[in-house]
Amino acid sequence: MPSEQPWRRWRHVVKLDPDRPLPEGLLQALGDSGTDAVLLGGTQRITYDNVQALLGRLRRDVPHVPVWQEVSSEEAVVSGVDGYAIPVVLNAGDTRWLIGEHVRALLKYRPFLDWSNVLIEGYLVLNDDCAVADLTEANACLTREEAAAYAVAGESLFSMPVIYIEYSGTYGDPETVKEIARVVQNSHVFYGGGIDSFAKASEMGALADTIIVGNALYGENWREVLDASVRAVK
Repeated sequence: MPSEQPWRRWRHVVKLDPDRPLPEGLLQALGDSGTDAVLLGGTQRITYDNVQALLGRLRRDVPHVPVWQEVSSEEAVVSGVDGYAIPVVLNAGDTRWLIGEHVRALLKYRPFLDWSNVLIEGYLVLNDDCAVADLTEANACLTREEAAAYAVAGESLFSMPVIYIEYSGTYGDPETVKEIARVVQNSHVFYGGGIDSFAKASEMGALADTIIVGNALYGENWREVLDASVRAVK
């Protein structure tokens, strides 16, 4: 990893799905919102064309906001982003999402990779009723202690710089997040899932190093969610 590691300074990140239409005005609002970065990522129907189109709009409308791509499909990898986040699903039932898909991608991209712009995320999928859980066959129904053990394995066995607690559209259990944050010593903790208010952003922001706000930005009250979630952690 690069010595700079800009993601360690992130407190608030907006996650945009290239497959979903954006509310009018959202991209322009990001520029003044105070968010630290935009993460391009999704589980279904992610293609080179829709990722490239969204990246182009971001570069045009908010050129000063860092944009990273969370790679979920090797065919959808684009150039021109500030970095790549590679999810490794620690509790995947289908081991392709622990190592297999990553090898396939490396067979194609390894000669061109700049590893200083690559971030490995140790994903913990903790909502069993979501697309990423279905895709990876994740064992998402974990006890608090089991979730913490997975996090320690990601940090200590695999030296993952980020542990990403993913509740994917559902607000998670603060006590589970608190326990994971307690046992993780050096890895940076991302939290994503169900943040749609100042109170939820504040609660999870006090436990995790970085909060990820995504699904709630596609609702009618996206301006309120964006403003409140940034204020809560800044």
